Amino acid sequence: MRWILAGLCALGVSACATGAPDRAPLIEQARSTPDRADSLPPQELADGQCGIFLFGMGEGHPFVVFENERAGRALILHDGVIHELGATPQPGAFVLGESFRRVYLDQTASLVFTLTGEVGEATGSGPRLENVLLRARAMDGSETVRPLGGVYSCRTGAQTAPGRF
Repeated sequence: MRWILAGLCALGVSACATGAPDRAPLIEQARSTPDRADSLPPQELADGQCGIFLFGMGEGHPFVVFENERAGRALILHDGVIHELGATPQPGAFVLGESFRRVYLDQTASLVFTLTGEVGEATGSGPRLENVLLRARAMDGSETVRPLGGVYSCRTGAQTAPGRF
C-alpha cells in the first residue's frame, strides 16, 4: 500500500511540474528582458572630437542616434533597445548642401542601420542635418524607416556647451 501511495504522490508531483515549464520560459523572458529606453542618455564629446546628434521628429524629440567617429562608436535607439555599434571613418566633410550616408551593422541583433540625409545651414552647435532617415533592416528583409533631424557638432578646447546633447 505504501508503494501505491508513493506512486500516486510521484504522479501528482510530475503533473504539477508539467504545468510549470509552460510558464517558466515566459517568466525567464520577463526577467531577462532589459528595460526599454525612450531616448539615448546624454553624450559628451572630448576636445577635438566631432559627433552626429540626431533626434526623433515626434513628440518629445527623443535622442535616437549618436556617432563619435574618432572613438569609432555609435549608439542607435531602435524599438526601445540601445544598440552600441562600431563606426568607421567616413571620407569627406559635412558641407552645406551635400548629402551624407552612414551604415552600421549589429551582428548580434541581425540588423543593418542606414542613415541618409543632407547637410543644412550652420547653427551655433554645428551644421544642421536635415531630411535624415534612419532605416533598420532585418535579415528577413523587413525594414522600418524613421525620420530624424539634428546636428553635426565638434568640440574644441574653447567650447564648453556645444558638443554635449
